[in-house]
Amino acid sequence: MDKTTPEYIRRYLLHGLAATPLTLTALLAGVSAAELDAHPDPARFTLREAIAHLADWEGVWRERIERTVAEESPFLPSYDEGQWAIDHHYMQTDATEQLARFADGRQTLTALLGDLKAEEWARVGLRDEVGAVSVFEMVAMILGHDGYHVRQILDYRSLGRTATG
Repeated sequence: MDKTTPEYIRRYLLHGLAATPLTLTALLAGVSAAELDAHPDPARFTLREAIAHLADWEGVWRERIERTVAEESPFLPSYDEGQWAIDHHYMQTDATEQLARFADGRQTLTALLGDLKAEEWARVGLRDEVGAVSVFEMVAMILGHDGYHVRQILDYRSLGRTATG
């Protein structure tokens, strides 16, 4: 059975990945410091923290994919996102700088993925909570992660407009 990801699917995935920084830039245009730091859901990041979180994760995704392509079934460690937010001072970050860092990281990631051969998308790394995960599945997770935070921003922005009239 052929386990390669067809080129047209890879192309669509890369376009989706490249769209996220553009989407975030548009959604965050004109956001005030108060909106960036509002906490309508204490169980979730503020917008400022979410942007820093996304910027941090670009390096994680890139490293996981690089290792998966270069090594035979590497172990890909998990990270405590809440602890990273504290250790990396997400609440004090400059949102504009973090958004630029995210966009730069995403450009690097999409270039890496664009250079992979079709069969490399089927290579797997090992995650303790999910087992074997392919590059293709990692890309699907990245897009899902993007969507989660895009939706969060939409929800928060909607709450902000409702609260202020």
